[in-house]
Amino acid sequence: MTYWGSAPIILVSADTEEGVAAATRSVEATGGRIAASVDIDTAAERLESQVAIDLVWVDIAADHGPILDRLLERLVVGTERGDFAALIVIPSELVDIVASQIGGSAVSILVGRNERALDAALADRLARAAPQLREDGGDEAIRRHDFPIESFEQVHRPVPVVREGGSDGEGIGYEPPPRPAVIDAGAIRDMIRARRLRDELFGAGLFADPAWDMLLDLMAARLERRPVAVSSLCIAAAVPATTALRWIKQLTEAGLLRRVADPDDGRRVFIELTDHAASVMEAYFTAMPAGARG
Repeated sequence: MTYWGSAPIILVSADTEEGVAAATRSVEATGGRIAASVDIDTAAERLESQVAIDLVWVDIAADHGPILDRLLERLVVGTERGDFAALIVIPSELVDIVASQIGGSAVSILVGRNERALDAALADRLARAAPQLREDGGDEAIRRHDFPIESFEQVHRPVPVVREGGSDGEGIGYEPPPRPAVIDAGAIRDMIRARRLRDELFGAGLFADPAWDMLLDLMAARLERRPVAVSSLCIAAAVPATTALRWIKQLTEAGLLRRVADPDDGRRVFIELTDHAASVMEAYFTAMPAGARG
């Protein structure tokens, strides 16, 4: 039995009846209570006056331009201040627009309306102060991969050298290792194609490694001097978009990826390797035998 006095309070905003229905079903399944269901056009204003809500659920099927931008900005501010948790459900076509504004925030992004994922995401958001969205075990896979920046720095950590004329340790300094040769972008693309062929032959998911797939794609793009949009990187990860977005956030927080504004479109960002990550990738390709790469 649910006691409304302690049930999580959720504000729902959607631009379709299907979106409202999906939110209502999931809220009821997780024992929550919908405080109100408002239109996308008025959601940002409602958040300015709404009090005592635990989560904001937004479901959008289309781009609403400045109205959507304002709502996304309000969601980021509210989650950063701890006013509420937030979950936004979008189609794949809106990944670039939404991720450009909230990709680095605590707002959870779910691509598609998979019922299991919706229920898990809502329960997770309500259970933790700063939760991360779950989807088909994706979070557990991420938790098994920590990316402490120190582990990557070890690859390029300067080695001590003794300079002539020093005494009492004064002659000991640090010099960086020689810069490794840059691998050809075409060779990296060949590795990516080989990985996709492996998936086709053995079945998708058996060798899933989205972090490495992203790093390979971004390394090739860096050598080709080609920008990579968030949606494109999600495709390169070869996993569901929701899972890919979590990995992008994880790798960004680890200092391996960075977000760069699109100079021609203020509502889109590109993802690229940090200089440090590119340096580590070069060291990897230089050190590993050709047959062991990928």
